[in-house]
Amino acid sequence: MSMNSHFGDWYRSAGVPPEGIPLADRWKGVESFDVDATEISLLAQVFFQLNLSDTSFPQRFRKAFNDADPNFPMSGNDRELVVLAGAGLVDVIERDSRDIADLAALCLLCGAAQNVRTASVVPQIPEIATRYLSQRSVQRAKPEKDGKEEALSKALAAAGEPYSKLAPEFQKLQLEFPIVSEESNMLWWMISKTSRDVGQRWSEMPLGMVCTLTGKELADLTQIIPGPIAARAFLDRAIRSGRDKVADSISVADVVNDTDKTWRGSNFSKPLPVGLEGILPLTHAVVLSVQASDEKAWRPMFKAATGIAATAKSNPDAVAYQFYLEQLAVRSFTEMKEL
Repeated sequence: MSMNSHFGDWYRSAGVPPEGIPLADRWKGVESFDVDATEISLLAQVFFQLNLSDTSFPQRFRKAFNDADPNFPMSGNDRELVVLAGAGLVDVIERDSRDIADLAALCLLCGAAQNVRTASVVPQIPEIATRYLSQRSVQRAKPEKDGKEEALSKALAAAGEPYSKLAPEFQKLQLEFPIVSEESNMLWWMISKTSRDVGQRWSEMPLGMVCTLTGKELADLTQIIPGPIAARAFLDRAIRSGRDKVADSISVADVVNDTDKTWRGSNFSKPLPVGLEGILPLTHAVVLSVQASDEKAWRPMFKAATGIAATAKSNPDAVAYQFYLEQLAVRSFTEMKEL
């Protein structure tokens, strides 16, 4: 794969002049660095300048570039490493298998936290993740190369007539039926205007709880990551259900404290998988709050892990969508770890 045409621009965005840097060698290092789910999370941690779950990772990552260019420094280049971590995630999105590309994009989009986080060093890179996930949502019925649907299609085709003529129809059914089933369940959920988890109408809940509850419940109904293109619209509809007016913004602290502690404890008593704490800020806030002694005790730990203040605000529909994407990211990460 050729070097991304915007690679030099990412350096400039980060304040690192690309002139004099052998970009082709840098890109060789990007392509040579093999990743799994854990290293996807570590690349995201480096990109968003979070506390690292594995402090040895930067040296391991640097070695890929030093192998491609012996003049690449093994220290003192943290700013460039942020660019290269982002480039590594983009490379995964553009050329790896669908599952790990989805995880990379979800980590970038969730880590950006709907622009609540202070502007990233290279804002163009989360934007690439946003475009990728939007395209994936539209094309969820598209067969994946070497996927299970393709395997059945090939087997039927190899069986000869009359089975070979059925191959494309079987493949279409395999791909489209789960989507139809998923979206039908989502529409009934939305029409009900009632929580599946607590059996209460959304209009009767505090705004913050509607954001977390609907985000989690819609993720539960999502069979195929990254979910339908209309997911955010569904959540906005749920938030506004039965309300004459919805506040323009809500803080992380109010989202957490509005959410019933019993429900939080039932669903988020376990810590996030190691490495995802800073990348999935809203979920981490909820997890921390379950063990907190009062409504404020979790805030310093949240700020330390995510770099985001508990007083930071966003639009309610953005908060719900963020929480939704975070649940998909946890599932994607867990499934990748189990492979």
